[in-house]
Amino acid sequence: MKSWTGILDSLFFSLHLGWRVAVILVLMAVMVVIARKRHFLTLSGAFTAALLGFVVMYIGGVSAIVLLLFFFLSSSVISKLVRSDCSIAAKGSERDMMQVIANGLPAALSLILFRLSPYPDAFLAAFAAALAEAEADTLSGEIGRLSHRDPVSIITLTRVPKGISGGITILGLVSGALASFLVSLLFLGTFGCSLVAFLTVAASGFLGSVLDSFLGATVQVHYRRKDGSITEKSEENGERNERARGIRWMDNDMVNLLSGFFSVALSSSFMLLF
Repeated sequence: MKSWTGILDSLFFSLHLGWRVAVILVLMAVMVVIARKRHFLTLSGAFTAALLGFVVMYIGGVSAIVLLLFFFLSSSVISKLVRSDCSIAAKGSERDMMQVIANGLPAALSLILFRLSPYPDAFLAAFAAALAEAEADTLSGEIGRLSHRDPVSIITLTRVPKGISGGITILGLVSGALASFLVSLLFLGTFGCSLVAFLTVAASGFLGSVLDSFLGATVQVHYRRKDGSITEKSEENGERNERARGIRWMDNDMVNLLSGFFSVALSSSFMLLF
């Protein structure tokens, strides 16, 4: 029995190409207006998200765009509700173009491979896994801020300031695992995936978010202010901060992008093996 998105997929793909494009353009226009009005995305971020959304819906139909919109709306709302004032993060809760690319590109490329590759099931799972990783990373970081205790470094297990990349909490890890499981459950409800694919997406998404923390604690660039405190901001109040550790070009966006591709590689490889 088809899911409700599966029924809509049949209707969507039965439309003439021109009508399909028109439907997608209208939906993306609505998304841009909402994203800007609610300050979920910057102007560049909104148009980049619309472009990625167009690709996702054109290839994957209603089921695929439902998964993408679930990630976008849930993570944006959580970021707005939970995010406290933090002087460490380089960017705020309003995502820009690079943040959208870092979170959405692995999923979009996986969906393209889903259509082009002789192994569609593997890359369809990779599409869902990339979104599960992005969801898990966002929710583990944001909800982890609500922990009463400061996070610990995933490498040294010593206390680090809230908001610093590479810091983990029990609350954050549990939130990340549940977020990945929720995306996997939605994947099951929309595409009707197998049990193996369901578990693969849930595990790959969570492990990708753990890798994100590991990279954040090891290679992500951090800077030191004149007062000795650590921040991810390279410049504040017109003054450049000194690089304290990490690779100069390895900012949080690059870490997110690599973690997303890790989940894609992990999930697709597992699906190809089993």
